[in-house]
Amino acid sequence: MSEREHIELTPEEERENTKAVITHVLPFAIWLTLMVWLGDPSGWKYAARSMAGLGLLLAFRPWRWYPRLQLKNIPVAIGVGVLIFFVWIGLEIPWVAENAPAVTEWYDRLFVDITKPFKLRELYDIGNGVMAPYEVISEGEHAGLHVYDPRVTGWLNFWVHMFGTSVVIAVIEEFFFRGFLYRWMLGSPFFKIDAGKLHWPMLLVISCFFGIEHFEWMAGIICGIAFGLLYIKTQDIWAAIIAHGTTNFLLGLYVIKYNAYQFW
Repeated sequence: MSEREHIELTPEEERENTKAVITHVLPFAIWLTLMVWLGDPSGWKYAARSMAGLGLLLAFRPWRWYPRLQLKNIPVAIGVGVLIFFVWIGLEIPWVAENAPAVTEWYDRLFVDITKPFKLRELYDIGNGVMAPYEVISEGEHAGLHVYDPRVTGWLNFWVHMFGTSVVIAVIEEFFFRGFLYRWMLGSPFFKIDAGKLHWPMLLVISCFFGIEHFEWMAGIICGIAFGLLYIKTQDIWAAIIAHGTTNFLLGLYVIKYNAYQFW
């Protein structure tokens, strides 16, 4: 890897740099802390995380260090988001699982749940002898339904969940991983590092960090590379955010339409 670039700063610029770093890191760190602290994110907990994340973004305003969205980048951003959605679900969709079960099996063994290498997704009885890769409520009026099912949470809670995953976390993660971490590892202050500078080793490292944050870790790595390249090529952080949000929004619709709650 090339030597990390360092720009000499005045005391005032040092203070701005410190503020910029905190502004990018703290929302992400608090989001992760809430994940651990709140535990199971069902019911009101995911909504609480989403609203807390939104509050952090509005309080810290990391977009202060970036140009405005370039409208010309919206179509390609949406296109990348759609492409990554298909990458995420592609080898586990019912058609592939039914017609090429070996492909789905080896994908699950090799590229899903890095904590359990070479093992399949765990299956659970969701009623009537049907096995699925997610658990459902075992008793009561909602027996047989997933905790994220709108019939359990209510539609308001469902759309808050969709807002959280498609907007809040997309914004928090893109400002942290692509806007801050990638450029910070290239040099300091990170906000003065050329956003269009492509450094493959660093991009791969950051994408791996991003990938292992997700259960479908290989899809996450591919996703990280795609969003990173999109940011580098357009030099528009909002393009990466739109792509990320598009992927997550489509994934949420897919989850509800096909009861694919393993992706949530």
